[in-house]
Amino acid sequence: MDTSYFYTFKEVVKWGSYTKAGEELGYAQSSVTAQMRKLEQYYQIKLFERVGQKMCLTQSGEELFYYVQTMIDLLEEAKDKVSQEVQMRGTLRIGTVESLAAYYITNAIKVFKTENPDLRIKLESGLCPNLKSGILEGQYDVAILLDHPLHHPHLNTVPLKKENMVFVSSPAHSFSKKERLDIEWLKDETLIFTEKGCTYRESLESLLKGQHIQPRSTLSFTSLEAIKQCVVDELGIAMLPAMAVQEELKSGKLISLNFDVDLHLHVQLVYQQKKWLSPSIQRFIDLLEEGKSI
Repeated sequence: MDTSYFYTFKEVVKWGSYTKAGEELGYAQSSVTAQMRKLEQYYQIKLFERVGQKMCLTQSGEELFYYVQTMIDLLEEAKDKVSQEVQMRGTLRIGTVESLAAYYITNAIKVFKTENPDLRIKLESGLCPNLKSGILEGQYDVAILLDHPLHHPHLNTVPLKKENMVFVSSPAHSFSKKERLDIEWLKDETLIFTEKGCTYRESLESLLKGQHIQPRSTLSFTSLEAIKQCVVDELGIAMLPAMAVQEELKSGKLISLNFDVDLHLHVQLVYQQKKWLSPSIQRFIDLLEEGKSI
């Protein structure tokens, strides 16, 4: 059913005249008559009866008009909502890595939820390779990665910030007394890694391999909190994003180690190149860009 017929029906009810409704809508009377006839045929009812010079609704027509008015109101509401930049319904699907979910995007999501109480947010964490695949397969609307600068023929990238990687240890570690450290010294240490496939684990492993350094032992955890606690408990040294250890460094539970290396990754938002950015997605991107210096 063509929804334009509902608007025509509403105008006929308003004016009580096919001719007047046609004038208001810019239709010929014959077009209005044809549309009303199609509605009657579709619903198998008679919509109007003539009372004097005016077209009045039948009882069946009155019942249909109630639903038509409701549908028009919903269509108009949808138009208003979709055209606005912030107030939206539906679901925004976001994929990101654990460190960004916990320490970077929370402020943007908090503001976004406040502005859009009727919009559902589906947030999932994962490894960067899986997140890229998820974007390409349509599993996510956007993904926020902590990775090397991404260049992909089917993905658009929005750079957000550069993130330094920090070596951390317990304040009781012997390295805490040294102003400058040689990366070679890691061969006698226990390194605490994140899970395989994590970009910053791969970056550190690549650095160590290039220097022909084999740590004495390694531990591996999927949880950042578990890694930090192990470091606090003097089980080893870890390399983590600066944002993930900010509070522990401030409180003195951990200290940063000054190795003579510069390791950093980039926080970047990605989405499919051909994807239409709805107002809700664009607003979320704007919020992340507004807070990228935080």
